[in-house]
Amino acid sequence: MTFCAFKASLSAFFLVLMPYLLAESDSITSRDAGYREVCKKAAESRDYFLQFRSIPDYRRALEITEGDAFYDYLMSTRKTIEKTLAGCERLDTIGNPTTKSYPFLGTFSAKTLRYIAHADKMCKFFQLPQKMKVAEIGAGFGGQCFVLSQFKPFETYYIYDLPEVQGLIKRVMQTLYVSGVICPAMNAKLSEEKIDLVISNYAFSECSLDIQLLYFEQVIKKADRGYMVYNQISQADYGINSMSCDEFVQLLRKNGIRPKVFTEFLSTAPGNRLIIWDKTKS
Repeated sequence: MTFCAFKASLSAFFLVLMPYLLAESDSITSRDAGYREVCKKAAESRDYFLQFRSIPDYRRALEITEGDAFYDYLMSTRKTIEKTLAGCERLDTIGNPTTKSYPFLGTFSAKTLRYIAHADKMCKFFQLPQKMKVAEIGAGFGGQCFVLSQFKPFETYYIYDLPEVQGLIKRVMQTLYVSGVICPAMNAKLSEEKIDLVISNYAFSECSLDIQLLYFEQVIKKADRGYMVYNQISQADYGINSMSCDEFVQLLRKNGIRPKVFTEFLSTAPGNRLIIWDKTKS
């Protein structure tokens, strides 16, 4: 058997086994019953939807409290994003987060400032096409999706996440009138043969090896560009068998993808890395 035939048969093997492997998959958020329950209730209940970002089980899992570093960065680039900021403020009308008034920027939660900073970085790193196709692995309540839509319009935005989380994301996107967002089942094949950008803010690095390999085959290999923030806590702190950052970079290189690796932009923890690639550039 040739190497190309072997790779094709391996990919087919993963696709056949996907539903069974995902049933046994593990991640930090899948273990967090309190977080999942808040997401479920927020998707179904108006009262929970109005408050979910202030509920302790949700805040502990997803929200951050310090936004000053992101503010300092955004002030340095404020003139290029001033028209976008007002639209981004709408994100904090969702879920009653803790907000703060930032001079010359507006009133934001720390989490939204982080989304804005990363969206700005994506637009600086990449020449993103109009009506782009994006996939995000793990998306919280859809905040990065909404903020990126304010920077650059997209045609389709696929979000892979837990079912309870996807229910909440759908409600948030409907509330904010964001169209083109699709939440495939975790074991669903991405319908696109190629996408313009794949994003993951920690989530991919917090999944078990089986689901990481499936996401790699199904989503990541199809992406012309990648913007993935990688932490190092899944194995050390939770005992989850997952790829290290170095192992993931090696996997990318073995598949002809040439990533660049940086210390995480405005890092929230030691050892975090930002991994980017752009197949459209030599």
